[in-house]
Amino acid sequence: MLFKSLGDLTARHAFLILLAWVGILAACISTAPKWSDVVENGEFAFLPEDAASRVATEAFHQAFPNDMLKSTLVLLARRESGSEGLLDSDFEFLSTRVIPELHRITGVPLSEDETAEEPAETSAGGESAAKPVENNARIVQSITWFADRKIGDLLVSEDKQATTIVLGLTTEFLDQANVALVDQVEEFVKQLSRNPKGHEDSLPAGLEIAVSGSATFGRDMMMESRNSAKSTEKWTVILVVALLIAIYRAPMLAMIPLVTVAVSTAVSLSCLALMAQAGWLSLFNGIETYVTVLVYGAGVDYCLFLIARYREELDGGQTIEEAISGTLERIGAALTASAGTVMCGIGMMYFAEFGKFSQAGIAITLGLAICLAASLTLTPAILRLSGRFAFWPSLPTTSKASEDGFPASTGLLSRLQKAHLLTAGWARMGALLERRPWATWLASVVLLLPFAGIGVLFFGNLSYGLLSELPQTSSSVYGAAAVQQHFPAGEVSPLTVIIEAEGVDFSPVQGESFSLIQDFTKRLVDQKDALGLHAVRSLSAPKGQREQKGMSMAVRQAQKKHARDYFVSSTDHSVTRVDLILKNDPFARSSISEFRHLRDNIRSHLPDGLREAKLSYVGNTADISDLKDVTDSDQIRIDSLVVLGVYLILVMLLRKPGICGYLMFTVLYSYFATLGFTFFIFWALDPQGFTGLDWKVPMFLFTILIAVGEDYNIFLMARIEEEQKVHGPLKGISIALERTGSIISSCGIIMAGTFSSLMAGSLVGMDQLGLALATGVVLDTFIIRPIMVPAFLVLLTTRRLGPISRLAGYGKQESISRAA
Repeated sequence: MLFKSLGDLTARHAFLILLAWVGILAACISTAPKWSDVVENGEFAFLPEDAASRVATEAFHQAFPNDMLKSTLVLLARRESGSEGLLDSDFEFLSTRVIPELHRITGVPLSEDETAEEPAETSAGGESAAKPVENNARIVQSITWFADRKIGDLLVSEDKQATTIVLGLTTEFLDQANVALVDQVEEFVKQLSRNPKGHEDSLPAGLEIAVSGSATFGRDMMMESRNSAKSTEKWTVILVVALLIAIYRAPMLAMIPLVTVAVSTAVSLSCLALMAQAGWLSLFNGIETYVTVLVYGAGVDYCLFLIARYREELDGGQTIEEAISGTLERIGAALTASAGTVMCGIGMMYFAEFGKFSQAGIAITLGLAICLAASLTLTPAILRLSGRFAFWPSLPTTSKASEDGFPASTGLLSRLQKAHLLTAGWARMGALLERRPWATWLASVVLLLPFAGIGVLFFGNLSYGLLSELPQTSSSVYGAAAVQQHFPAGEVSPLTVIIEAEGVDFSPVQGESFSLIQDFTKRLVDQKDALGLHAVRSLSAPKGQREQKGMSMAVRQAQKKHARDYFVSSTDHSVTRVDLILKNDPFARSSISEFRHLRDNIRSHLPDGLREAKLSYVGNTADISDLKDVTDSDQIRIDSLVVLGVYLILVMLLRKPGICGYLMFTVLYSYFATLGFTFFIFWALDPQGFTGLDWKVPMFLFTILIAVGEDYNIFLMARIEEEQKVHGPLKGISIALERTGSIISSCGIIMAGTFSSLMAGSLVGMDQLGLALATGVVLDTFIIRPIMVPAFLVLLTTRRLGPISRLAGYGKQESISRAA
């Protein structure tokens, strides 16, 4: 009754509905804030507040308030040609040309001991090489280089071929405020290379400067995310338009779904931005890509089903108004139930502890709700106003409606339909299922079994490496590789151990407390290979295990004072820090197990006086370990909730618990097969460099694929129930498959094409997710729905499953005639 009333309202007041949507769109666009102003950046900032690494980081900042560095911008200068390494002239160039310009760019004043020439005011072309960026001094806390009296020698590699200049930033590595600074420093470095030889600011021959550091990585990640989002949106539109035109060959009819999803997407993103501005929810940078793709894919599907039924009504002799009203009356409930299943499944992500998953659950669900509303109101309103000309150049007639439920007499598919190619194909499949249900069912299971096995075996083989997300051509990836050629891999992100020993005063640079740290440091150094360490820096060994030569007594005393200021808390002298330089890359997949091994064994190396001390860990390695713990827990929780929620919806709609359980099995089987196929493809493309699927892929794939897979099953089961009432329990299955084959397959192709647009960007994780989602939809569309589901139903209705058939009510012939 509800959808009958909605249909009557839309048929009578289509123009007002169109105006209402135009007004909503205009209001949202005009009032919504800029997207970049309301989204949050980062990965580890989305961990729950009680995560061990976040608690440790907060404690660290309280104990060491002067060390507010959260990210770094690193310049690596190296000379690999010749046996001498860096030349005196190289150090002179860096001191007189590079360092002063960095101070000018950042706004950080030169210290008293940094006696360098003033930077040149103009570049080779006569223009300023780098104009100061406003507020750079606010985010840059320090510039450390080889002339630093405290740690300068640590910034020169042991092979003497490279040195680093480190800009310490007070902002997170994915903070938008870093972008302008990184861009300007990078442009300055490029300008040095572009200057002609002989120019005073030209880079000395053989000297190379690369840009690295976590801030550079963050800039690259944000840039690639934006580029990926733009590419995804562009290719989503192109693929949808191409597929719609191929289906309909009617320009206006192809534009109607596109207008619907475009309006839905714009309204959804604007509403999300307004809600974030009001503080009602949080949004992460990149969430717009997920919302756009899901809204486009689902919205086009809804429009296809609606237009198909509308065309049937017109071909059945109905007037335009009657066709609009009848379409919503007959298909409105099915569309709402289908969309509700998807929203319920994806909405379960709200219960995740990891902030990004939780936010995605809210944002995508809101987008789908708005998309459903537009599909049930805006789409029929445009159809009503367009009349029969929406189908131009092939106008509908009053001939018999197409039996397969797809718009007849329109486009490429209509010509195939007229030749009975599509219906004949699905009819042959239905006949095969009736004759040999066991063979077809087993064939579908065996076909996917190898990939399903891979999916199960390597389910937890995930990559948490941040650099592995970026293409190899990114500045940060190249710079990180260059740094690791000359410095320990762990130098880019040390692991800090905070020792809180109540009753112990670490401030004296001699005495019992100093001896305790000295003993602890020696024990770690002795076992550094077993613990995966390259060096240990502490109060007793501020420069690690590098040999110190030629230092005067005054220099040694100055270094002891610096060590105390750096390694001992200024607010609580019972707290000290130990910096561990890991042997391996802290962003590698193995870093998690290596960190946990270190964490589990480090306490056994504490001397007796520190046995009761509290240890906590700060650094990206600790963050990544917590990220794995939280997301693993979320995976179990959300998977369980999605399965339970979708199953309950199926039971309420179909009222057949056993069959609903089998439907859940089919999409779960498809999920593992899809996961295994994706893993295999990316491994095959790079057997040596592949470290596992991105850690976000299993979660998003599961929630989306389970919901969308059952979405198509609902349409099939609804049609089977309808046809069984007319043709009987067995024939009704094959007739339903024949008549829904074209429309559901077309929807699946469009959905898969939409998901594949995620691969248009350069982020590896999005490429993997795009391939996985597209593959999963294709499997659901052409194997799960047309083979595994109807084959099981045939086995059930023909009583070939023995006790299972009897439990389902198919034990007697008379019950079969009543079954639906």
